Amino acid sequence: MSEMFPFFSSLGAWNWLVLGGVLIGLEIVVSGVFLIWFGLAALIVGAIALGIDISWQVQFLLFAALSLTAVVLSRRFFKNNDQSDKPLLNQRAEQNIGRSFVLTKPILHGHGRIKIADSTWAVEGEDCAEGTMVKVVGVEGSTLKVEPA
Repeated sequence: MSEMFPFFSSLGAWNWLVLGGVLIGLEIVVSGVFLIWFGLAALIVGAIALGIDISWQVQFLLFAALSLTAVVLSRRFFKNNDQSDKPLLNQRAEQNIGRSFVLTKPILHGHGRIKIADSTWAVEGEDCAEGTMVKVVGVEGSTLKVEPA
């Protein structure tokens, strides 16, 4: 343990600047918007340590405080609101709820098929003849729940 103190005390401002650059470089490669806050904190500590002679303990505390502050503020500022103008954009089956279609294959024993655009979809509902207009009322997996329209 006593070997660690000389190592930490020998760390200077340039080490923080290099660490900040490496963390920001990793952020660019990995792109998770998380390492950048630690990289910025390290750069700030490095810049402060260049101008003011401070001990390694204060440098670590300053880095920890700046990192924590940056992460908390970024979480609050970049909070994901999930407010989309098209909330069902990637949910193709759910987009069809409330719409009506013509059965391309009759519903027999509760199972049939409809054609939507260039795809055919499995449907479940009460037995109906081919050509019957049905309305999608729900979704279970990739199967549409229908009832006669």
